Amino acid sequence: MSKSSLESVLNLCIAFIASTIILISCGEDEVGKSGIDMSNTSPVIDDFVAPTEANAGEEVTLKVASHDQEGDVLTYTWEVSGGKLSARDQETVVWIPPQEPRQLFGRFLEKTIVVTVTVSDKISNPVYRSRQVKVRLLNRIEPSEFVAGIMLGYPLSRVQMLYGEASVDKKTDMWLEGANGEFRKQFLEDNKAKFFAYEDLGIYLAVAGGTNVVIAVDIELPNKSKTERGFGLGSSFNQISSELGPADKIFQWKDNMWHYYEKKKIHILYDNNSIAQRIGVL
Repeated sequence: MSKSSLESVLNLCIAFIASTIILISCGEDEVGKSGIDMSNTSPVIDDFVAPTEANAGEEVTLKVASHDQEGDVLTYTWEVSGGKLSARDQETVVWIPPQEPRQLFGRFLEKTIVVTVTVSDKISNPVYRSRQVKVRLLNRIEPSEFVAGIMLGYPLSRVQMLYGEASVDKKTDMWLEGANGEFRKQFLEDNKAKFFAYEDLGIYLAVAGGTNVVIAVDIELPNKSKTERGFGLGSSFNQISSELGPADKIFQWKDNMWHYYEKKKIHILYDNNSIAQRIGVL
């Protein structure tokens, strides 16, 4: 074979190899090493609805709105680091934040849960949105510790961070008169207590004079706080007694009865039908 013929063959071989490399490279650009089609655009998330704060045990609606430029069918995957989801593969789901033992929420009765949704067309790269949600243990009654998210020993300023400015409680008879004098009047007077209220929330506070820390919390309707077993305002004497047992002291006040649990530091006012009308910790 002549030298010129050999050069022609070599040039043809080089051209073939180069074209093959180009084809392979183009194939990798289109599909990628993971098998994802890079020519197909990822879905677009138009809206992501999730709160920044939520109450433990109360339903929260989570939503995502998205579209795909190629019109591909989209799938959804929801994940939460705590609590329960009604579904994981829908555009709209219901999430119930965790109602766990108080110790898991810490001193300020709150913990952070991460909510994430991933949207995929199963062709291109998936997209996601994520949000940190501060979950607060507001609707619980914990004997000797807290009611409605207010811990005994909280400074008043901390309570106002939760609920806003408190008004002065003018119903001091509920704190100091009648049967109350038998089990908490002296304590409140010794601490030079001042009284505040969030009447629309059914929350009433006794705050120590001088230190401005909470020394007692009472609730009335419409407050929805419940004990760990789900009893609260509107529950019957039999229901509450099945959880707390017999009261240490019972006092009559007008037509009602105060049941005082000395060790558990909780007191309950029952009406003449034995239905809880006021609950507090002291």
